[in-house]
Amino acid sequence: MVDDELAEVLRSGPFERALRAAIRARGLSLDRLHSRLRERGFEVSLSSLSYWQRGRSRPERAASLAAVRELEVILSLPEYALIGLLGPPRPRGRRPETLTVLSHHEQVVVSTGRRHRVSARVVLRAAAPGVDRYVVAHPAGTRLLRTEWCRPGRGDDDGTGLLTELIFPHPLGPGETHVVEYVTAVAPADRYDRRLRDPVEQHLVQVRFTGGRLPVRCFHTWSPDASAPPRDTGELRVDAFGTAHLVDTGARPGVRGIRWEWV
Repeated sequence: MVDDELAEVLRSGPFERALRAAIRARGLSLDRLHSRLRERGFEVSLSSLSYWQRGRSRPERAASLAAVRELEVILSLPEYALIGLLGPPRPRGRRPETLTVLSHHEQVVVSTGRRHRVSARVVLRAAAPGVDRYVVAHPAGTRLLRTEWCRPGRGDDDGTGLLTELIFPHPLGPGETHVVEYVTAVAPADRYDRRLRDPVEQHLVQVRFTGGRLPVRCFHTWSPDASAPPRDTGELRVDAFGTAHLVDTGARPGVRGIRWEWV
């Protein structure tokens, strides 16, 4: 049964406000919503869901409209509750927001008792004209310290962490590549996880242990989405330089990372 507040926003709109209210009322994170759509055969990126609920873009293609109809089912809404708020399609020529992630490399510096410092470089390629930003997912409690070749835009907490826009200096043309770098501080823990919203052709995570203290064991971890606890998928070597790393090619969306054990 739809509560009175949600029923009102479903009547009055706009679409993005109604979608946000429905997601909030059902207590689902965007990650979990994304996973449920994928489980049902609807391929909508997490960034698209984020843009839809903020009004930065809206579903217009047939596949996207079908996904919205499925969202009505997942969110226990009346039939046409969301579709009916979309109205006619916008004129063509709006900015697409499609990117391919060619590589995502990050180094995590672990110092005892201090926040982990993460330096990341992401290589992106536009699959359509006009793309001018990339949305990166950070663990909860992350603080963005610095960016290179981009500037930070809006940040949203989706219930599982922080989604931050990295805005390019100019819109990209089809096939054009761009490199962004950023540095963050992450709350100290005996693990580091990276949430990938979209496929990545090459993903590298390197953890460097400083201060003369090395863990006794390290493990590669994986989870299909942020709502499921990560599980160990293999042990990693800590080398003579005090580092451990994992490399994935053709990395699929999910949460992958490294955890370690002290003596």
